[in-house]
Amino acid sequence: MSLTHALASLRQAAYPPSCLLCGQRMMDPDAAICLSCERGMPRLQPPFCQRCGVSQPGAWDSAMWCRRCQRTPAAFAFARAPLVYAGPAREAIQAFKYRQHHRLGAWLAAHMTSVARRQVPMSEVEAVLPVPMHWFKQRWRGQHSCALLAQSIASSFGLPCPDGALIRTRWTPAQSSLTPTQRFRNVSGAFAVRRLPARRVLLVDDVLTSRATAHACAEALRQAGADAVWVLAAAITPLRAP
Repeated sequence: MSLTHALASLRQAAYPPSCLLCGQRMMDPDAAICLSCERGMPRLQPPFCQRCGVSQPGAWDSAMWCRRCQRTPAAFAFARAPLVYAGPAREAIQAFKYRQHHRLGAWLAAHMTSVARRQVPMSEVEAVLPVPMHWFKQRWRGQHSCALLAQSIASSFGLPCPDGALIRTRWTPAQSSLTPTQRFRNVSGAFAVRRLPARRVLLVDDVLTSRATAHACAEALRQAGADAVWVLAAAITPLRAP
């Protein structure tokens, strides 16, 4: 055994790997979460809204668009995600965004890539762009989670992920406390394209809730000359009962 392997074994014995969500000890030092937490992740199940990708339980014989997309169609072609934003999935995304657990980001990106291979026409995508963060917020938070996800996904498909192509032009209040209508108004006109890297773009977001931010980004890209914009998120917030 080499000295490097011996030191690695000692380090693993002294500091055994643990799940970043529940703290349970794990055998795999490269894993981010344990099997129990991974199995508890709520996955998006069909039937999906064909526009925003949200699950529509019991909607096999009804419209293929959810009530939100019927009422307010988005500017993007469609959105897809692997997870429902609830339970352990919500904990994982928040830990990645706010506590900078990069291994969770890599885990999320891998699952997003898997969904993209199955559900997004990646052969048509020419560039991958993250939903941009305001420069001050990025400096305060210390990382841009959407950019990290976008870079990982772009690398998996051998696609460009140019920095600064799509920007946020003004600070906007947090969306979490706003109604859906207020969210659309809040981000309307808040994004601009410095240079359009391609006409067929995959936009990467962490969580899709009201669709307002993704819609505003897609609208800016379409106005700049993009022919198609698809959205890939880590999770989608479930529809509330009407």
